[in-house]
Amino acid sequence: MKESIEELLISNGVLLKGHFLLTSGLHSEYYFEKFRILENPKLTVFLCSEIVEHFTGTRIEKVVGPTTGGIILAYEVARQMGIFDEIAEEQEKGKRIIRRGSGIREGEKVLIVDDVLTTGGSLRTTINAVKEKGGEIVGIAVLIDRSMGKNDFGYPLFAVYKKTVVNYSPEDCPLCKKGIPLMQMGGHHKNKQ
Repeated sequence: MKESIEELLISNGVLLKGHFLLTSGLHSEYYFEKFRILENPKLTVFLCSEIVEHFTGTRIEKVVGPTTGGIILAYEVARQMGIFDEIAEEQEKGKRIIRRGSGIREGEKVLIVDDVLTTGGSLRTTINAVKEKGGEIVGIAVLIDRSMGKNDFGYPLFAVYKKTVVNYSPEDCPLCKKGIPLMQMGGHHKNKQ
């Protein structure tokens, strides 16, 4: 199954291989262009169905996703489950709130959904927002986990696809040493001068 998901990500321009400058300033051989998923309804529906299938049999009453990509995924997972979703909006750096929609009832069973897991920051702030409303988190799901197991949220974590990705500081980057052109992503493939 991993091979077919990986092939799907490659063929849809989600998983790219090269030499990339990340927003953190680090370099990487791999880059995930998550918006290639979110702009493709058929691909989004399929990948979200993997999450729904994994959590079948788990009592879930609401799906919550952080802005921006997580909102689309939370909606689709909730739609397939036949339940409501909520948005965890960034209120200020490091804090999210749930303020639109019907809200979360005390003890309501919540699944948190996001697109790509790297550092876990958006998931942690979403967990805090759900707890603040009294929700009971029953699981966390992501489409892509590139964190190499560095995150333990204290809840069951499911990833549709996992990829070990090593990041390098610019001074230690073997891709730089090989002279591979550095690409900066963000909607367009641009050479970094």
